[in-house]
Amino acid sequence: MLQLKNFSRSSYRYVTLDFTLVQGISLIPHQTFITNPDYIIRIIGFEGLGRLCNSSGNAYTNSEINRLVDVIVENRDPHARAGCAAALGSIHAQVGGMAAGFHLKTIVGVLMSLCNDPHPVVHFWALEGLARVIDSAGLTFSAYVSGAFGMLARLYVADTHNHEAPTTGTSNFEAEFSTPLAIGRCVDALVNVVGPDLRDVTKTRDLVFTIVKEFQLERDAPLINVSSQCLDHLSLYAPQYMDFSGYVQWLQKELASTDKQVKQAAVYGLSNLMKRDASRVIQTASSTFEDELWIAIDNDPGNKLLKDIIVNWLQQTGLSNTKTWIERCQKVLTKTRSKRDETASPPPVTATGAATSDLPDEEVAGFATAVTGESREATDTSAGGQELLKWQTRNFVIGCLSELLTMVQGEILADQTIPAEAALQERVGDIVRMAFSASTANVIDLRIWGLKILDQVLKVNYQYAIRVNAVLN
Repeated sequence: MLQLKNFSRSSYRYVTLDFTLVQGISLIPHQTFITNPDYIIRIIGFEGLGRLCNSSGNAYTNSEINRLVDVIVENRDPHARAGCAAALGSIHAQVGGMAAGFHLKTIVGVLMSLCNDPHPVVHFWALEGLARVIDSAGLTFSAYVSGAFGMLARLYVADTHNHEAPTTGTSNFEAEFSTPLAIGRCVDALVNVVGPDLRDVTKTRDLVFTIVKEFQLERDAPLINVSSQCLDHLSLYAPQYMDFSGYVQWLQKELASTDKQVKQAAVYGLSNLMKRDASRVIQTASSTFEDELWIAIDNDPGNKLLKDIIVNWLQQTGLSNTKTWIERCQKVLTKTRSKRDETASPPPVTATGAATSDLPDEEVAGFATAVTGESREATDTSAGGQELLKWQTRNFVIGCLSELLTMVQGEILADQTIPAEAALQERVGDIVRMAFSASTANVIDLRIWGLKILDQVLKVNYQYAIRVNAVLN
C-alpha cells in the first residue's frame, strides 16, 4: 500500500491503482508514469517500479537501471529527468543495499550530476533520490561521503538552489519543492552513515556542524526540524564536540514554539538527552525549564515523548532525590495557570436546579459524582482567573508519585533504613494528603491512583514498623 502525501483531489483516481506485479511483467505502464508532468503520477510510477524490481530479479533490475540512465541522458524534459532520478533512488531503496550494490557507483554518479541541475524540479527529486540511496546503502556509501558532503555544501550556498533567488519561470516550483529541505535530509542521512567516525574526521565534522548551524538560522519550520534531527544524531555520535549548553537551551526555546513540527522535534531531542543524563540536562537548562515542561505536558497530555522526559528523569534521580520528587509532585498537583480561552460548556444542574460553575475542565465535569465535590473544586480553582492543571496532567503526576514509592519499596533493606526510605518517612504526611485528595477527586482515574498510593504507604510503613520493633526488642 502506497502512502502519498499532499496529493491533489484531481489526481485521486491514480492513487487507487493496484500495483499487481507479475514476474518480469508490470501491469502498469510505469515508463509513462515516471515521465508524467504530474508529480503525483510520477510518485506512483517510481514507487511501483521499485517494487517491481524487488520482485523480478537482478536481470530485470539491471535493464531498468540502464533504461533510466539512457532516458536521463537523451531526454531533456525536466519532469522526465526528475522522475528517472527518483526512480533510481526508489529502486535502490526497494531492492536493498547488497542486491543493488553492483549499481551503486552508477546510481550515485547520475544522481550527484542531476543534483547540480539548475532546474528546481530536477535537483529536488535528485536530492530526494540521493537521500533514499544513502539510507538504504548504509556503510557501503562510505566511499562517497566526503564528496557528497562537499557537493551539498556547495549546493546550499548556490544561487541556483536557493529558494530566495529563483528565476521567474521556476519560482513556483521552488516554493513547492524546497531544495534546502532536501539538502537537509541528505545531510542527516550522511551523518548516520558516518556515525561515531565523526570523532576522527575533523574536516568532515567541522563541515557538518557549519551546515547544521546554517540550517538553524533558517525561517522554514521543516528545515529547522531537520536541523534538530541532525543535532540529535550529532549529540549521539560526537557529543564532546557539541556546545551542549547551547543545544539544550535551543531545545528549551523551541519547546515553546507555536509550530507543532518544530515543537515535536524539540521534544524528541530533549527526550533522547534525558535518557542519557537527565541531571546534566536539568542543570544546563534555565531555571524556568521545569515549569515550561509541565505546561507543555498540560497543553498536550497525550504526548508520550513529553511524559517520557519526566519518567526518565524520575527513574534516574528518584532514589537519590526522593524528598525533592515528593515536593515536586505536591507542587505540580497544586499548580495553577491562567484559564485557557475555551468555549464554556453548559454547566451541570444540581438537584435543587442551581447550576455549578467554573469546573476545571469538561472531563472533570463528566466524571463528577457528588454535588458538593463539584462545588468545592470549582470554588478553589475559579479565584483570580486561575485553574488547576488538566486532570490528565494531575493523573500523570500522581502516577509518578506511585512509581516513586514502588522504586523506594524495591530498594528497602531488611536490616537498615536507606536514605530514600528515610526521606519518604519524613514526608509521609504530604504523601498521605496527596493520596487522600486524589482518592476523593471527581475523576475515577485519580481516585484509583489515590487508593493505590494509600495502600503503598501502608505497606512501606508496615515494613518500617516491623524493622523498628525488631531493633527495639
